Amino acid sequence: MTTVNSIEDLNAQLAQLLAQARLRGTEFESARRIAADFADTLKHAGLARMLVPPSHGGLGCSLPDWLEVMMQLAEADASTAWVSAHAGVCSGLIAASADLRFRDEFFADPLACASWSNLPRVTVQELEGGLRISGNWAFVSGCTMASHTGGMVILPPLQEGELPRPIVALVPVAQARVVETWDPIGLGGTGSHDVHFDDVFVPRYRTFAWPAAAAVPDADYPAKVFVPGTWFISNCAAATHLGLARRALDEARNEMRGKVERFSGRPVLEHPATQRSLEAGEGLWFACRAGLREALRSIWESATRGEPLSQEQRLNARVAAVTAVHRSTEVVRMAYDAAGAGAIRRSAVLERLLREASCLTHHVSANLTSYELTGRVRSGVEAPSLRV
Repeated sequence: MTTVNSIEDLNAQLAQLLAQARLRGTEFESARRIAADFADTLKHAGLARMLVPPSHGGLGCSLPDWLEVMMQLAEADASTAWVSAHAGVCSGLIAASADLRFRDEFFADPLACASWSNLPRVTVQELEGGLRISGNWAFVSGCTMASHTGGMVILPPLQEGELPRPIVALVPVAQARVVETWDPIGLGGTGSHDVHFDDVFVPRYRTFAWPAAAAVPDADYPAKVFVPGTWFISNCAAATHLGLARRALDEARNEMRGKVERFSGRPVLEHPATQRSLEAGEGLWFACRAGLREALRSIWESATRGEPLSQEQRLNARVAAVTAVHRSTEVVRMAYDAAGAGAIRRSAVLERLLREASCLTHHVSANLTSYELTGRVRSGVEAPSLRV
């Protein structure tokens, strides 16, 4: 299998990837993971390396390019899109944040793929040469296809009055154990199981600070723009939901095409209420996609000029992403309701899309409390925050 090394090569293969993802989505959901053969296909296609600079074997794609590919993947299969987006963001953060020794080690494998979580239930002993960790991280999306895994831990401040230190600790997956806990209403194929460390020693060079500003030892722009902040992660959820909404609108029309109303005999698609609902959905989808595109375009233009992100850019990216997630969920529901009784079949595509759209609204980077954080910062109630 040929390994892709440019966005042009990826685009040439994309139609085939999308067709496979669409065909096998229910298989992945039943297995609660992306099948190993298709996971290898995704890695060879470079989806985990889209945001990695060519100097480390990546495709060097822009954020807008990445968004377009992830939205298309989500139209085909939301689980495939979520794990691909998550893997791509993890690789981008390693390229931007990690110690040079770990970056060289990780990207020496063109199929390297990281997966981590910020929900630790771990004990940590801080040693001179690294961390000794025991315990679990929950919701480690894509851990079943990862080469490296682990998660965030919060270390105590170095000095009194300073903030705690959020640190990501990663090891080769053979040093960890996947505990199959993932049994959700939707996005079953993401394999978001627990990852367990049993007294694992993580060398200092395999840890890095994130989302803190100290997370950039010597990365160059544009990769450097990915830190600090958590806005980057929220865009994975937004791309996934925008793809879900696009698919739902198209599937609703397909479901109704050729059907007539029971009593009037008129085509269902001609009903004014149907048109109002679907077109309102189209407007919401278009506006959310446009807002997210604009936010990422602005960030990428700053990155290519070698400029750090402004607080406003991070706020806009986070708010655009959170809005896209929640409004896209509304669009999926609108499409499901418009399609009528045929959509409730367990085998119906719209039934599955409704379940898929019910999960990432709870994600820590995209839930409604995100508005409280961005609102406090934007209003000056809270100081500029690296949590945005």
